[in-house]
Amino acid sequence: MFTQQYLQEHAERRARAASAGPPSEPGRTAVTVVLRRFEPTTFARSAVGYALDLPDTLSEPWLRAYTRTVFLSGNPDNLRTRFAFHHVSADGAMAWTLPESNGETPPLRRLLRLFPAAALPPLPARIDIPPRTAVAPDTPTARLDVVTTRVSLADYLVHVHHTLAEAVLAGLIGVRTGIVLRHLPALDPADGPYSMLRVVPDRDAPDDRLRACAGVAVATSARMKPKGSGLSEEPRPRLA
Repeated sequence: MFTQQYLQEHAERRARAASAGPPSEPGRTAVTVVLRRFEPTTFARSAVGYALDLPDTLSEPWLRAYTRTVFLSGNPDNLRTRFAFHHVSADGAMAWTLPESNGETPPLRRLLRLFPAAALPPLPARIDIPPRTAVAPDTPTARLDVVTTRVSLADYLVHVHHTLAEAVLAGLIGVRTGIVLRHLPALDPADGPYSMLRVVPDRDAPDDRLRACAGVAVATSARMKPKGSGLSEEPRPRLA
């Protein structure tokens, strides 16, 4: 397992990366997602598609704002005439706005409730997401490992969306990248090295312990030019 020192160092590096650039522009720091239902494959594929289509001018401030995202319960089909969505899933069940203001509550968030924080439903052990462009012999592959132990559905949405979005903005995932998503009880450093980790406070721990909830592993040759400022590669972890 990852040591607490390693996880703390990662969290501090991420904080430094967020503060390295100019201040985020007001109105460009949070994304709203409306979900009629949850389906893991469609959600992951759409999260990648959204990040790939995001204009570079909005990628940088959103990345510095930790790709903050709010998930709401609603039917995108009933909202399209009133609200502008930047990306809609192929089945129409999920829709994304461009990054919006943190300083005030956008009308969409005043209208809809948060997506229910229910128990995580049964998930497939593995999900394969093909690249957006045609597959070639040298098609790069990224692996996203996601922890499902002590994780609610709301937690899962945040962990998967945050990690995939940052992997795209940091240049780890591009239009030619195939993605393998694995659901695991815990992350094992032996499955790495991970180029990116999602590190959060452990709510069930009595102290200020951290836990790794998701990680992206990708071959060095698969790296693309970052859309945003990019995040530094993870050094090899020390084992507990």
